[in-house]
Amino acid sequence: MVKDCVAALVFKPDSGRQSPLFFYVELWRPRLAGPRRPFVCETIDNGLIFVWFAAQMECQNYIRVLLVNKTEVMTCGTNAFQPLCITRVLERVNGVARCPYDPRHNSTAVVTESGELYAATVIDFSGRDPVIYRSLGHLPPLRTAQYNSKWLNEPHFISAYDIGLFTFFFLRENAVEHDCGKTVYSRVARVCKNDIGGRFLLEDTWTTFMKARLNCSRSGEIPFYYNELQSTFYLPEQDLIYGIFTTNVNSIAASAVCAFNLSAITQAFNGPFRSQENPRSTWLPTPNPIHNFQCGTISERGPNEGLTERSLQDAQRLYLMNDVVQPETTDPLVMQDDVRFSGLVVDIVQGMDTLYHVIYISTGAKITQLFIRVLCEYVAFMTLWNLKS
Repeated sequence: MVKDCVAALVFKPDSGRQSPLFFYVELWRPRLAGPRRPFVCETIDNGLIFVWFAAQMECQNYIRVLLVNKTEVMTCGTNAFQPLCITRVLERVNGVARCPYDPRHNSTAVVTESGELYAATVIDFSGRDPVIYRSLGHLPPLRTAQYNSKWLNEPHFISAYDIGLFTFFFLRENAVEHDCGKTVYSRVARVCKNDIGGRFLLEDTWTTFMKARLNCSRSGEIPFYYNELQSTFYLPEQDLIYGIFTTNVNSIAASAVCAFNLSAITQAFNGPFRSQENPRSTWLPTPNPIHNFQCGTISERGPNEGLTERSLQDAQRLYLMNDVVQPETTDPLVMQDDVRFSGLVVDIVQGMDTLYHVIYISTGAKITQLFIRVLCEYVAFMTLWNLKS
């Protein structure tokens, strides 16, 4: 799902339709009752145009022309009553390590401002070689360690974000550190964007790859864990990442929404590692003295200039953080039993005296639920309605 920042629109792509399915929700503001007021539309090139409040629905960029020839694509839209066309040159690029072979494989990708493509996908037809891979741009291609289940263990990639010095990846995978049976943990992983790989060791491989567990659980003497991340949404204005978590598909259906501060994620990455000396030993906390994992300390000549053989050996075995990333609140923001949430979009609405986070949630039954989060001393929610597609 994708939100429109100008009006309360949520677009949900449908592979069986020619045009996207969307819901329109107008928030009721009783204090605004009275004469019509001008509504400011913002065009995609940051221009402004005044229209009447009644035309808010039309104050978008509706695509009305889509033309394709052998080398170019032309797209034209209404652009908030100031029509605009954009022409893009078509170019074929090999999709291996950028897109999965099988549509059932969950993958994600993000392009940075400098043009590098970071993709989290599988690199082979069988799906046995998961990878976080950088390509395009001016930096050398890098990947996670190949056929190393401790780095990535049957992952399902959810999302990727370009934030500051790092690229973050959200995923769920089989937990290698879980000693009793098989279980799935949700993770956040990151790499330094200026990483250029190792020398002799970790050549063409990340030297700054790290990952930490995300905790979304119902508090109690024995917490109830929602272990499987399904979707995320990043609010850069608030440094918040919302996530949908569910129980395992073979368990009782239950879903929750948790929010994580970037500061909490950074705190976990600044803490100790958890490592295993050999395959038969227990995973134990290990101090974090490795400064090359901090992108800000990397020299302008490249991160591998200051790497010794010992530090590269540590980078091979120290990637899992010991501390768990804790959510913003003790309990999940939203909890529902007998349902599996699948996606969410969050918008920020300025009220008369505070900010509101409007959370749109979709389920496998194609029902979108809407919640309001009040950002004040007390957190409250109100279910407004269910929207059936």
